[in-house]
Amino acid sequence: MMFQAFILFFSMLVHPLHVSVCDVVQKNDEVKLTFKIFYDDLQTAMGLVPGEEIPAKYSGADALIKDFISKNFKIKVNGKPAELKYKESYKAMPAIWTEMTLSNIKVSELKTLEIENDIMIGLFNDQTNIINVALKNHKKNYALNKKETSVKINF
Repeated sequence: MMFQAFILFFSMLVHPLHVSVCDVVQKNDEVKLTFKIFYDDLQTAMGLVPGEEIPAKYSGADALIKDFISKNFKIKVNGKPAELKYKESYKAMPAIWTEMTLSNIKVSELKTLEIENDIMIGLFNDQTNIINVALKNHKKNYALNKKETSVKINF
């Protein structure tokens, strides 16, 4: 009984940190993006309750996650919008990891990269979205928040 109360108490605690991480890296001549988003925050942002069924307009969790990221993460390459190509998502509690690439973009063609990351910004006042970039000879970390949601990188 005491153990069950202990588990119940800690399962109700919300993590005190509101953060997402996006790694933007070079894989051969391809731009690979890996997102890490806390699972409970993602469910809240999508209007879901744990155990609730996925809305009928989505074919499954992958479609829901892809749609969420596509709406909240925009990227331009050399001043033109770039399309995110969904690869996969997997749960590694307490987070969801999602892998994407930039469609038809080669690292060798990069001159500028503009990233706008609004993931969870409207949901949590203290949300921080960390972007780790390792492309070409550029290796830098950026912390975006409600006041600053975008970054432009020149190569």
